[in-house]
Amino acid sequence: MQKRPTGITILAVIFLIMGLLSLVWSGVVFGFGSLNLFFGSIFGADAMAGYGGSNVWAGILGLAAASVKIAVAIGLLYMKQWAWYLSILAVALTLIEGIFGVFSGGIFAFICGGIGLIIPIIIFIYLLRPHIRELFNV
Repeated sequence: MQKRPTGITILAVIFLIMGLLSLVWSGVVFGFGSLNLFFGSIFGADAMAGYGGSNVWAGILGLAAASVKIAVAIGLLYMKQWAWYLSILAVALTLIEGIFGVFSGGIFAFICGGIGLIIPIIIFIYLLRPHIRELFNV
């Protein structure tokens, strides 16, 4: 087995931290959403139930995304080829989402969103380096 570069270890730790934070936050969103849905349905508060229902789905999607981030972190630590592909996909989706976010608001969103795109761009370029691709047999 080849020695894992420090950059890959750092990325794995970042993905693990993001996954764990996302797991906690999505659990909170899911929990409060299900409470809103339950009590809104019991008391006939349709707006409350609708809000809760959308939060339940957001929580489910967040839990799924958190699971993928944790899996990517473990895969990167073990230098698995599928983890490289998933991390490229995750960073590309982050970039696309960030680009849409930059142009969806005013000047503040443009500046903050632009700054927020710097780290995903650096990660994307790092993962596409020939040496890193070679380590993952890509």
